[in-house]
Amino acid sequence: MDPRFYRPTPADELPDLPQAIELLQTIISQQLPVLVWGDFDVDGQTATALLVSVLGALRVPVTFYIPNRLEESHGIQPDILRQQIELLSPALLLTCDTGVAAHEAVDYAKRRGIAVIITDHHDLPPALPLADAIINPKRLPPDHPLATLPGVGVAYKLCESLLSHLDQPQISAELTDLAALGIVADVAALRGDTRYLLQAGLAQLRRDQRPGLSALYRLAQLEPQHLTETHIAFQIAPRLNAAGRLDDARLVVELLTTTDEEQAQTLALRLDGLNRQRQLYERQILAAAQSQIEQDPSLLDWHALVLHHPNWHPGVLGVVANRLASLYQRPVILLASSGEVARGSARSAGGYDIHAAIAAQADLLLSFGGHPGAAGLALPVENIPAFRRRLSDTLAAMPAAGDRASLVVDAVVRLDEVTLDLARALEQLAPFGEGNPRPILACERLTLVNTTFLGREQEHRRLSVVDELGNRRDVLWWNSASASLPTGVFDLAFQVEVSHYRDQPELQLTLVGFRPSPTETISVAAPARQVIDRRLASQPLLELTALRKVYPDAVIWAEGYRRSEAPGVPLSALHPAQTLIVYTAPHSPTALSQALQQVSPARVILIGTDPPLTKTDTILRRLLELIKYVMARQGGLTALRELAEAVAQPERVIRLALRYAQSANVLRWDEGQDGVVNISRPPAGTLATDGDPALWTAFQAQVAETSAYRTFFRRATLAQLFPEETYDVLPDSGPDHAR
Repeated sequence: MDPRFYRPTPADELPDLPQAIELLQTIISQQLPVLVWGDFDVDGQTATALLVSVLGALRVPVTFYIPNRLEESHGIQPDILRQQIELLSPALLLTCDTGVAAHEAVDYAKRRGIAVIITDHHDLPPALPLADAIINPKRLPPDHPLATLPGVGVAYKLCESLLSHLDQPQISAELTDLAALGIVADVAALRGDTRYLLQAGLAQLRRDQRPGLSALYRLAQLEPQHLTETHIAFQIAPRLNAAGRLDDARLVVELLTTTDEEQAQTLALRLDGLNRQRQLYERQILAAAQSQIEQDPSLLDWHALVLHHPNWHPGVLGVVANRLASLYQRPVILLASSGEVARGSARSAGGYDIHAAIAAQADLLLSFGGHPGAAGLALPVENIPAFRRRLSDTLAAMPAAGDRASLVVDAVVRLDEVTLDLARALEQLAPFGEGNPRPILACERLTLVNTTFLGREQEHRRLSVVDELGNRRDVLWWNSASASLPTGVFDLAFQVEVSHYRDQPELQLTLVGFRPSPTETISVAAPARQVIDRRLASQPLLELTALRKVYPDAVIWAEGYRRSEAPGVPLSALHPAQTLIVYTAPHSPTALSQALQQVSPARVILIGTDPPLTKTDTILRRLLELIKYVMARQGGLTALRELAEAVAQPERVIRLALRYAQSANVLRWDEGQDGVVNISRPPAGTLATDGDPALWTAFQAQVAETSAYRTFFRRATLAQLFPEETYDVLPDSGPDHAR
């Protein structure tokens, strides 16, 4: 539980590591050139960055190469290696997260007189390549403390040993942050040294001085001091992975190794833009896959869901396959085709070894590889029906087939026992992940009293549940927009954790599963909401300052400000809290209703001042500034909601503004699914003109309508603002009374 009490395993227990250290010492002493060959996922990216950093610090001439996922796939392609050798003339080829099955490439390098050290963690082939050293934890017994190291973990242990031999051990301690990123992203089993490295790496990440990671933290709005493995998995790793999926993974190595703040910011913005693009592709493929299932429900009759479409982007198939595997509780294989060949990704579910199941169909395939949880494959398009049938038969015969519906619960607790103190106690078992899952708790006989959609695309839900004694808790349910809600009285399985917002700890429950309870339905009335009316305050900002002192945990809703100047957060960023302060007047009753649903506050404080931008021309000017930024930094992709919140207007106003700007030849735009807009410059040589006057008039009218509602909001009775709410009004609603 405490890494200070763990004794790390000596690195030289890894097979061939002493030979590798001896060879590296020769390379270093003679300052010979080294070519590091990595891989395009986060494990490979971080391993490459780690090796390049160490060799560079030792003044070794080092260059690196990472294959392009879309053009080369995994591994070391001999033709590409030949080109790199001709260009760089390295004395040593040092691989990371790849190479254990690269016989042809290793043979070619050896014929050219180049030494080869392989560091990898993938399954061993029947025969190993003839490299000078092959450092792979799969060569150890399964229960060895080093057996679960991912690629970056193997690279770290190599560098740890090398630096110890060179009397520079302090450098290796600074590299645990890279090891932690790769361990979490590669879903490595958290046992032995792998768990220890993640613990040490998280501590390093929380105080990390890497400009690239600091830039990513800012973009993801993360507080480094509270960083956890969950933040890596869902905030950092997706941005890093997006480069390898859609562009060039070299960007990540440059981000992780640069010392230049400006370059770090530029690279981080590029990765963030690629991640948004990746999310768009994923939504499109997920929708298309579910459409295929709706049109042909018989696809769900097989033990594996095998889907194919020629136009799917191959770089994101694995992520979508993982979503579908979780949704349908079976292995999923998604395939995209180019001509007569289909290539794709597989993800497992229910304990199946998907790699073994795919390997059993080798005669139908052109290539395949992977591990029990995930795999990649290629096959002729004409073989897909036979592959689906035979794969299903193979999975049906596997022992995991009967275990898919079971859920193991660690403890049954009362709802009133689920507290922040309990979550803090369980956090002592962290970091959680493969091999050390977060504990699953259960509460019996609960009733659902409220549900709210959350997320940029409204893809998540927050459920409010109560027990028989009236104890109430909110529960997050990720990616549940289309799922059926629990009804009647039910038992709930969930996980708890401590989340932080603006440095304040909060209890968070996450749904794992539910089942009907064998009891009658219990009806529990929700308590009345308190309303504190400060709409007549003569100095709204001073009023807000006073209220913050009284309610330090309050969520403040404020729109239309530049991010650095905002006194609060926009609608999409509101989160559950006891107190909601409505600082800027909402643009519509719908927005007010949605804010109440998202925050579910026991107390609402109304200030309702105007946002900074109220005039039509200033709103348009600010929008054009934002659009210029989006085109320069995000490839023209943004969410309509983000533009709307930036100027405190509803989305329909933004659409009119974009239409007017397009009529004036200022830009081109189109709206895709889920409110994502793609904005581009007009064709070269196009001259700006006066826009369509009818569109301008409509734009002005809509802005005036928004302004009119804000005026109404400040003058209306509480009964008019909350027609369907039960609320209590405090007799004196000023800060002094509230205290």
